[in-house]
Amino acid sequence: MKDFLVNFIKLFLSILIVLFIEEYFFKAFGLIGIHLEESLLVKVIIYVLEAILISIIYGKEISSAFSKYQSKLGSNFLYSVISYIVVFIAMMITNYIVKLIASNLNIAYSGLNFINIFDKSFDVNLIVDIIIRIIIVPFVKVSIFVLGINNLVKGRGGIVLSGLIYALYVGFLIGGSFGHVFIDVIDEFVLFVLLSYLYKKNSNIAFSIVTLILYELFSALVLSRLL
Repeated sequence: MKDFLVNFIKLFLSILIVLFIEEYFFKAFGLIGIHLEESLLVKVIIYVLEAILISIIYGKEISSAFSKYQSKLGSNFLYSVISYIVVFIAMMITNYIVKLIASNLNIAYSGLNFINIFDKSFDVNLIVDIIIRIIIVPFVKVSIFVLGINNLVKGRGGIVLSGLIYALYVGFLIGGSFGHVFIDVIDEFVLFVLLSYLYKKNSNIAFSIVTLILYELFSALVLSRLL
């Protein structure tokens, strides 16, 4: 019971941190009369702060996971590449099915959204995108919605709950009608179920983090070559 309570507090606190920093940080300062400019520097600072806070909460497990991952870096990274390919294919299939469902129900569907860093000029904006969207966000989201939830719920239930809680989180941010939100979060549900399964299979969160980083890094490029 004590472990459950501790893990619940860590998970709840982590979600609040991410929600505040990513959605309400500038609004909160505006309410007290401080109007911060949403500059690239400020964005990097708050996202780095977010990563530090999540690292403090789940630091021991993440540090141990990456130590084990690095002990067989070559074979583990190859495993992550293969995992990325499997996840990418699964997400393309999911995206196709959801498009069909959305079309039949006459509901707008946003679809998968990737950033293609290989199609951009090398400048400060690109560096910021890489730091935030390719590295920090995957690290933070997997740490919370895969590691945090599976610490709370042991067994296979944690795999489904991981996808469900992340889908609810994204749905809350999207807003709108139930049908639109439901359709738009199916992808997110499937993605985090897969990442959670990967974590359970290897008992190492580093595999899920690296796989999601590869997914965010290369998916736009792969799609541009396939289409």
